[in-house]
Amino acid sequence: MNTPNTRRKLVDIKPDVFNVLSDKARRRDVSLKRYIEDLIERDAGSSDVVVPEGVTSQKIISLIGIARSGAHLDWEEERLKYLLSK
Repeated sequence: MNTPNTRRKLVDIKPDVFNVLSDKARRRDVSLKRYIEDLIERDAGSSDVVVPEGVTSQKIISLIGIARSGAHLDWEEERLKYLLSK
């Protein structure tokens, strides 16, 4: 994904997470890079988290997921997503 409106970023991925993502990408017959880009794009596209104006702390922003507007939350699924993101 190298279009004029993209940014290149380095990310740190834990080895066990890297292995899981690699397996999932392989099963879908896509490159790991493309698979991760698709995951990030889908996540960003589905985000309806509201961040209050003036909040810049990444720790606080990561906890604001509970403030989704009008969405029905499956708390177990949200907790799993949160735990896997750490």
